[in-house]
Amino acid sequence: MTHFIRILFYCIFLLCATTSFADQGILPQASVATDYWPPFRIKQQNDKLSGIDIDMMALIGKRMGVDFSITRIPWPRCLLYMKSGKKDFMTGIAKTSEREKYIVYSDTPYYSCRPAFYSLKNSGFIINEYEDLKKVDVGYTRNSAYFPRFDTDSSLKKIDKDSEKQLLDMLTAGRLDVIIGTDCQVDYELNLRNQQGIIVKQPYIPDYSIDLYIGASKKSRWNFRMRELNKVLRELKEEGAIKDIADKYLNKN
Repeated sequence: MTHFIRILFYCIFLLCATTSFADQGILPQASVATDYWPPFRIKQQNDKLSGIDIDMMALIGKRMGVDFSITRIPWPRCLLYMKSGKKDFMTGIAKTSEREKYIVYSDTPYYSCRPAFYSLKNSGFIINEYEDLKKVDVGYTRNSAYFPRFDTDSSLKKIDKDSEKQLLDMLTAGRLDVIIGTDCQVDYELNLRNQQGIIVKQPYIPDYSIDLYIGASKKSRWNFRMRELNKVLRELKEEGAIKDIADKYLNKN
């Protein structure tokens, strides 16, 4: 039996099993790895997750007949699990050439943010252009992709931390000069903290969009349903369902 025929046989078997389970009210389960990143993934008091990504995956799962089981895992480990195939999907992931070696991306992003730099209001310096970054310490989230020039620039004094929340805490305490983040996430966090007047966005805004995708591990058995997921995602965007979900979180403050 050739490799292609084995894959075809497995897909037919899985589809038949999926139909049988669905008839019994039991949905096939796919694992999703992700980390806290408000407003896309928000930690609740009971450690459960809410947010844009959670609602979106529930809606996609309903239309696909799949139970997407979402687990919070530190971001670097999420990527390792995608490499090994230990987890099937990730949400809120930016596309890079390195990640494309082991991740199959949705053919359309579901949301787009912009990279931005933030500092204390009375910091005494202004970032008007990229070269101004050479004069300051820049905090960033470990294993995140912002824009190519920054990501690959070893001449800057960059300090990596685990989360944008940690970066904001250090910035507020005066332990960092500048931090880089995605505007949709950092602006949301500043609204929650009521720090809009304390922490400000610097004038330099890179001409770059951070597109957020759903990704599947190339070692996952769910790869064969990416075409269906893409179709559902396009439909939800065209219907305005994704925007409605995002507005529910972004306009709540």
